[in-house]
Amino acid sequence: MATKPRQYISPFQYNPGNDSSVVTYLQGLKGGDAPGRFLLVGANNSPGPTPVGLIYQGPLDAVETNGVSGSGRWSTVAVPAAFGAAGTSVYGPDNLGAGQANLVGAYTVDLNGQSPTPESPAIVGFTYTGAVDGSTASGWRRVQGTTQLGTPGTYTFVHSVDGGLAVGNTDNGDVDGLTGYFSISSTAFIVDVESGEQTLIRFPGDRDPLVTHTAYGIWANGKGQYTIAGGSGEVLNPETGKVATGEAYLIDYDSITGRFSHYTTFPYRNRDRTDLISHFEGIYRTKGGRYRLPATSVALNDQRDLSIASVVVVERNRSGGFRSQARWRDLQVTRSSDDNQRDDVQSVLTTANSLFGNATVGLANYPDGSNGLTPLSYVTQPI
Repeated sequence: MATKPRQYISPFQYNPGNDSSVVTYLQGLKGGDAPGRFLLVGANNSPGPTPVGLIYQGPLDAVETNGVSGSGRWSTVAVPAAFGAAGTSVYGPDNLGAGQANLVGAYTVDLNGQSPTPESPAIVGFTYTGAVDGSTASGWRRVQGTTQLGTPGTYTFVHSVDGGLAVGNTDNGDVDGLTGYFSISSTAFIVDVESGEQTLIRFPGDRDPLVTHTAYGIWANGKGQYTIAGGSGEVLNPETGKVATGEAYLIDYDSITGRFSHYTTFPYRNRDRTDLISHFEGIYRTKGGRYRLPATSVALNDQRDLSIASVVVVERNRSGGFRSQARWRDLQVTRSSDDNQRDDVQSVLTTANSLFGNATVGLANYPDGSNGLTPLSYVTQPI
């Protein structure tokens, strides 16, 4: 079946004045209050120590004014001062309607050069319920995950929220330098937005200390049933934290019984290549029951010279599980020129960070002509 051509807008950013030191990271996407409108979240300079949280409400169109993209409305957002945050990064939204939303993410803490401890973590997750722009001061909740060892994590990220539940992962070590996802014993968990109660995600064989898991997406299927997406990695050397293998996964969760089922992994292009680690960054379910997933696959080498963004379609099988053979489509992200047309400069390192409907957002890296790369966010939809 022929695929429709896509429009790429890159950058799509909130960068008033086009400050060269600012990079907008688009990290979570849901539908807005009307067709063609979206609720988009992220942060400026998200991997850094002082990120600035962002929320965008409106269409993903090619309007641009002095470094500010889209014809909708941007808001900056930060966790309350009482949290002691140095910076805020918003990872996932859930539009509740009537100007209300659930938001999840993480905030950084300035430890004044000291090493993080369970009592003084470096990165702490959060949930939020209230006005879409983050202005409901009482709506914020601190989330510090608990590792498989039963200790509070020093790095906690809450990535996605849907139907009142959120997912994330926690660890006592930062992410590995190869993939940017895994560390020696990353623990994936669910958190109830209303109560704050946490539930560890139970994977087959998860007592193996050399298997690490992330949870980046959750979708409420209805009647207390959820599907969770992320990645599973096997650590080659616990002392270095290098990941030997890694594959994207889906797993079902019954919030009524607490049962996990149908765990299935998805290697890049159904194992078309064995030198890549695949990872699902989010999840969307169509009206027909198919799952559309933004995926990033990275090279298994120390040069970190390959990162491929894809949209993956997964269907259920007759027994209710997932078909292991998925449909992969790689995104060929191209930078926009000053007149919002494609300028034929293609991204060489690309991530797909979130997806809703037919729209996908992520980060692209373009050659700058001087043996360097220019990172720019992008949005893409079928034309």
